[in-house]
This record gives sequence, C-alpha cells and structure tokens, in this order.
Amino acid sequence: MDIIHDMVIPCLCSFIACAALGVQFNIRFRHLIAASVGSLVSQFIFILLEQNGFRDVACCFVSAAAVALFSEIMAKVNKAPVNMYLIIGIIPLVPGGLAYYSMLALVMGDKDTFLDRAVDAFAEAGAIAMGIFAVSSAVKIYKDIKRHYRKSLNKAYKHLSAGDGKSVKKF
Repeated sequence: MDIIHDMVIPCLCSFIACAALGVQFNIRFRHLIAASVGSLVSQFIFILLEQNGFRDVACCFVSAAAVALFSEIMAKVNKAPVNMYLIIGIIPLVPGGLAYYSMLALVMGDKDTFLDRAVDAFAEAGAIAMGIFAVSSAVKIYKDIKRHYRKSLNKAYKHLSAGDGKSVKKF
C-alpha cells in the first residue's frame, strides 16, 4: 500500500477541487478553508474505511455523518450556516461516476449493467442522506434537551429567589 498514492493525493485533490467549488459559490476565505477541510475529512474517512474492507455504502454513510458533525461544529464556532460547510464537504462522496455510467449503460442498451450501477448510485446517495439526517437529528435533539434543561434551571432559580427574599446566586 502506497500511502501517498492511495491517501494523500486523493485527499489533496479533494481539498483543492472543493476549494475551487467554494470560490465559485462565493464563500468567504475563512469559511472556504474550513469547508475544504471538511471535504478532506470526508475523503480521508471514505478511503480509510474502503481500504479496511467496508462496502461503499457504509463508507458513504460514515463519511457523510462525520462531515455533518464537522459542519455542525464549524457552523457553531464560526457562527455561519451549516449548509455552507456541509455542501462543500459532501462533494467528494457524491456518486456522480456511478450515475454517469448507469446512464451510459442505459443509452447503450445494457440493462443489466444499468440496473447494477443505478442501484449502487441510489444506495450511496441514500447512505449520504441518512448520514446527514442522523447527525442533524442528533444535534437537534441535543439542542432541545439543553434548552429544556436551561429553562427548568431558570424556573428553579426564580422560584428560589422569589420565595425567601434572599438573593440566590446562579450556578
């Protein structure tokens, strides 16, 4: 296994290509670098899992989940929309080649190859969507629980400070 040829070059190419796409989307430089790092992360995780014998669908799911988590964190840190980081980050995972070759097989009249490649393309696209959905749902649930917990603490604080007339310090 040649680590430079198998891991470094694809990750570097992914970073450069997604940065160029971010420039086309008119993303600011500091957000552009972070979004491109997200694409590097997704490509690295995909290659790492693929070399360890995982199927492409599982690789896409885990990579998309990792990019979604990275995007949520970067959006919180930089106070920017999650989609800006997420769209650039999942570009390396999109099964464009499979979709192209499945359509080519359909045009050429090879129905068996078309069905095989189309099913693989839809499975990978579905895995990407499910990875993003799982992380986004988990983050939303976490935020709701955190908000509910803060709300109940504020109620308890108001109840304590109003009851005996003494000032009660917040935790």
